[in-house]
Amino acid sequence: MNKFYSLFLISFITIGLTSQEVVEDTPTRAELIDTAINLEASSSSAAANRQDTINNLDSQIIFLTGEIQYLSQQLDLTNIYNRQLQELIDSQNSEIKSINEQMEALDETNRGILPKLEEMVNILAEVIEKDTPFLIEERSQRVNEIKDLLTQSNISTSEKFRRVFEAYQIENEYGRTVEAYRDEIIVDGQNYNVEIFRLGRVGLYGRTADGDYTAMYSRSENKWIKVKGIDDDLVIALKIARKEIPPSLIKLPLEKI
Repeated sequence: MNKFYSLFLISFITIGLTSQEVVEDTPTRAELIDTAINLEASSSSAAANRQDTINNLDSQIIFLTGEIQYLSQQLDLTNIYNRQLQELIDSQNSEIKSINEQMEALDETNRGILPKLEEMVNILAEVIEKDTPFLIEERSQRVNEIKDLLTQSNISTSEKFRRVFEAYQIENEYGRTVEAYRDEIIVDGQNYNVEIFRLGRVGLYGRTADGDYTAMYSRSENKWIKVKGIDDDLVIALKIARKEIPPSLIKLPLEKI
């Protein structure tokens, strides 16, 4: 009996000790709560990290979308610019082609116009040579300048034509105007410094400053000859030419041709 009791007591003690170890190994409520809180915090932190990652991805997507839109706009603008540039290039090529064609046509025109202009200038030189000898130096210089102009390749044909036409206009005006200027003339082998009165192209008269000597140019004799009795009328004519007095009737001899 005692032996059985001893064995029972040993077994109970063993079971008690085992139960105590199990109780000691089981987590307490506080520990469970702490564990749950830690898990929740860890889960929240992981969720926050994931949300940050998502937000970063959204920001990158928005940025990249904006970049794509900007690049797409730039591409559209570039295409428009390239199209306009190509149109400009095509237009310039057409203009160059037109200019080349015009230059070819102008070369043909020049081959016909330039010889005619040279002929007109030569005729003008002959007119001056055979005309009443007034402003000879000035008129001859104008013709020589035009002759030199016609040989210059950097001067346009239109400018050459303008200068020739202008010279003809000036010569034409001489026939409808009067003029007074100073010059030297030769009469009977002597030089005289005189004031000359030009009456269109029909009369050319000279007078010394003191009025002692008056002369007129004879186209039939091709020289200056002395003429007396015209000093008073010649003085009036010179004043009219200088616009010192209004035009009036003057009596000067005219040579019959």
